[in-house]
Amino acid sequence: MILTGHPALKFDSFFPLYNWIYPLSGSSSARFVGASAASALSEIAPSGSRALYVHIPFCETICTFCPFVRTATQEDGLVQAYVDALVQEIESKADIGRVAAAPIGAVFFGGGTPSYLSPQQILQVGNALRRCFDLSHCREFSFELEVKSASWDRLEALKQIGVTHARFGAQTFSTRYRSLFNLTATVDQVHLAAERLLATFPHVSCDILYGMHGESADEFFDDIAHACSLGLSNIDFYPINNAVTQPSLTRGYNARALKPTSGLNKFYMGTILRSAMYERGFLPHNGHGYVKCDQEELIQDPVTTESYSFVYHEHTLGYRDHDLLGFGVNAISSFAGGVAINNASMAEYIKSIKHGDLSMTVLEHSPATDAARPLCLQLPYHGSVDKSDIRWHELEPQQFDSLARLIANDLVVDSGDVYRLTRTGFHWYSNVMFYLLPLAEQRALRRILARALRDPKKSIETIGIDPTLLKVD
Repeated sequence: MILTGHPALKFDSFFPLYNWIYPLSGSSSARFVGASAASALSEIAPSGSRALYVHIPFCETICTFCPFVRTATQEDGLVQAYVDALVQEIESKADIGRVAAAPIGAVFFGGGTPSYLSPQQILQVGNALRRCFDLSHCREFSFELEVKSASWDRLEALKQIGVTHARFGAQTFSTRYRSLFNLTATVDQVHLAAERLLATFPHVSCDILYGMHGESADEFFDDIAHACSLGLSNIDFYPINNAVTQPSLTRGYNARALKPTSGLNKFYMGTILRSAMYERGFLPHNGHGYVKCDQEELIQDPVTTESYSFVYHEHTLGYRDHDLLGFGVNAISSFAGGVAINNASMAEYIKSIKHGDLSMTVLEHSPATDAARPLCLQLPYHGSVDKSDIRWHELEPQQFDSLARLIANDLVVDSGDVYRLTRTGFHWYSNVMFYLLPLAEQRALRRILARALRDPKKSIETIGIDPTLLKVD
């Protein structure tokens, strides 16, 4: 990936992955294995803020774009057994002194479909969190919903456990893409859910995907207009990540002879999106999120607004001294020096928790990997970083060179004590993220991309990808 010197097309290629888990380059721990793996949590370094992630893997139907661990189930007994295991895991981890000591900045219920739970089960898990952790300093309590399950009794349960941010996936309003995505809710049900959520919570957001195979300009603009018509405070627009979508989506594309949207077209869609959202009163707060802003700030038109932040992503995408504690099947905990991944099998997860075993796999990484977070994640994704938050002496030499080149090519600006993305830099944020990564992280991402391109069940945009990105040493 090379900077071109061109005034608009800054890079010679497009990186077709837009968000990823960091770090990917960790190695299996030699110290924390088997029954002793959970003892890694007792050595977590103190952090300035911790996010709690709760994974609910159940869904009514499986969406074809979704890469997460989930299952379509109607078995009430299994759901309740999972909820009981979640509560036991919450209680067990909270008993580890260093785990419970950090201030909690954000809570996020994700999935799957968290609103698949009954009101009673929502209260059971939410009350366990509040009982075991001090949430008095929590700035954001998010809960994802599927619109058909946004019933008044569930919303009341969410209010009782302290939810402040309700999030749902509209994804698209196009009939053909809703069918391809296996979205079973009607557009009328999307509108009804939005109305109920707006009447209940101070912050409501929805997700929209774009850059699908064969998506027309009219479909793209219609999704923008329709999403903005819902009256929400926040809308998140994600370029679809074809490396992680389901084989059934590829089959659907192929059956309709829909070709991948090129990296160049996705780039132009992103630049157009920002202008279209600005016209409707929205400014970006990170690489994919937009928030409604007042007229005074709109006149100033910053690259990213400072009036709102997605607090959960502060913890997962780069803020210094922030970490993550996960609960549930395959949930990730990410902290200085390591990543702990819960059991990926639901049956094994429930069984191990029931027997008092916090079964997990621990990966360890270098201090330099943590030191790079503010530079390679916070700066490109959130738009700025204080220089004092970067541990410069631990960075790799190539990262200094990469930063200097980004500044010289008008993608990043040095503003004294702060580095900021330029407007052009914002449009290239995912490339900038990759460009600033430590070399081991770049290699890990290239391996993921190379595997996906070889997989006949995936259909990735190849036009605009530099072949050297796929060379893994």
